[in-house]
Amino acid sequence: MEKSECLDFDKIGYRYPGGNRNVLSEITCSLNRSEITALVGLSASGKSTFGRIIKGLIEPDRGCCNSVNSDGERNKLPAEKRMKMIGWTGAHPELQLFAATVQEEVGFGPVNLGVKGRDLDQRINWALEKVGLDPEEFLNRDPFRLSGGEKRRIALAGIIAMQTDYYIFDEPTAGLDDDGLESFIDLIKSLKNDGCGILWITHNISQLAGIVDRLWSFEDGELVMNMAENQVDWEDLTERLVSGNDKCSRTSILACH
Repeated sequence: MEKSECLDFDKIGYRYPGGNRNVLSEITCSLNRSEITALVGLSASGKSTFGRIIKGLIEPDRGCCNSVNSDGERNKLPAEKRMKMIGWTGAHPELQLFAATVQEEVGFGPVNLGVKGRDLDQRINWALEKVGLDPEEFLNRDPFRLSGGEKRRIALAGIIAMQTDYYIFDEPTAGLDDDGLESFIDLIKSLKNDGCGILWITHNISQLAGIVDRLWSFEDGELVMNMAENQVDWEDLTERLVSGNDKCSRTSILACH
């Protein structure tokens, strides 16, 4: 398969086994390379479920996930392929730390991909620098003796060390202070500049204006807003979400380009 230029999602639907309602209904959109897309919505709107489907942790009941190359050709992407080409982390990824040293922690994913020797060292150093940590200072340290913010950065370094084309961050700024938020924003901007596609799932829309390129909004499992950042009425959107009334007019839905 040729290199993916975007991920295309066509009429995605999902209902959890034993459930009596659709969690997602007819979701159609595209996640583009070299863009940061934010996905917002109230709790239980389907945001995290959609993120898991994109990653390949679950398959949709209906619709399909495709990779689109530079010629516009679509190729279906089953879960096993999405798992390999998309990095993913949920909220508080630092809770998943397990290794004895930062070097082992960040290198775990690349080692499983068969990366070794000098290439592995370079990959680890690159990932640490991406999250704003000095490899010489941190490589041999115990992850469990680091500060909370440093642990979060180490966990994120372990994700990006996989060097995938797309990344999904589900509530990545939960519990972060201003410095931690700034570090995360610097990271996703850097990944965007490297040509990666970023999906930032969050309930905190105050962090997004001027940072993201595109915004998706979910309501009750439906995509009700798909807009370029400069077309979003942030004040109105904030009021709708805070009040629990984010019922955007269907006429405001824009096609994904």
